[in-house]
Amino acid sequence: MSQNSYPTSARNQVKRRHDRGFYDHDTVHRILDSSMLCHVSYVIDGQPYCTPTFFWRE
Repeated sequence: MSQNSYPTSARNQVKRRHDRGFYDHDTVHRILDSSMLCHVSYVIDGQPYCTPTFFWRE
C-alpha cells in the first residue's frame, strides 16, 4: 500500500462495485471537498439511525 493512501480493512473496504473504490488521499479529499453533507449511521439498542450532518476536514 502506498503512503499516499488510507489503510484498508475488512470493515472499510468497498464491498459492492469494488472497482469504484479509491483510497488514495487525492481522490478521497476531492470527494469530501465537493460536498458539505454526510450521513452518520449508528445503532442504539438494536435500532438503526442515520443522521444527515455537515462536516469539514482539517
